Amino acid sequence: MTAHLGTIAFVSLTALTILPAIMVVSTRNLVHAGFWMLPCLIGVAGFYALLEAHFFVVVQILIYIGAILVLIMFALMLTRDVMDPKERQTNAMGVWAGVICGLGLLASAHMLFRHPWVGVTSHPGDAHAQTVALGKALVTRYALPFEAASVLLLAALIAAIVIAKSMRPPAASVGCDGEVSGG
Repeated sequence: MTAHLGTIAFVSLTALTILPAIMVVSTRNLVHAGFWMLPCLIGVAGFYALLEAHFFVVVQILIYIGAILVLIMFALMLTRDVMDPKERQTNAMGVWAGVICGLGLLASAHMLFRHPWVGVTSHPGDAHAQTVALGKALVTRYALPFEAASVLLLAALIAAIVIAKSMRPPAASVGCDGEVSGG
């Protein structure tokens, strides 16, 4: 790929990632925010493709877009009154979150511009060699962090289900004799 086409691809993928990310944090409807995550995650997969990290493209599409995004949408649908127009959909701490994000952006920019970046002329290996190297690293050097992240995600999923279940009032049930019991 020529440098000019690479620049066009990078700018296009940046727009495809950043603009939906802004919509994720600025939209008032949580379900719409979840839907805005789709093009954002597709843009990240595009960055992996631009970097010729073929395995991560597939992982990004299958796991993050196919599984995590569906899980987030499922959790949003379980949330009570998420689509109720009478319920407040904004966070009162939005201004503070913006200030903290702005300070983080300034600190990151300071660190990035202070560091001397050198160009890399080597290209990554073929897809098979990348996948083999990643697999070996995951079961040797990074086995413990990988498993810790798995357990943390499982705990978050279980906690989300418990919280969603505890927020719903018990449903009234009708017995055999026609008597209503519960809620």
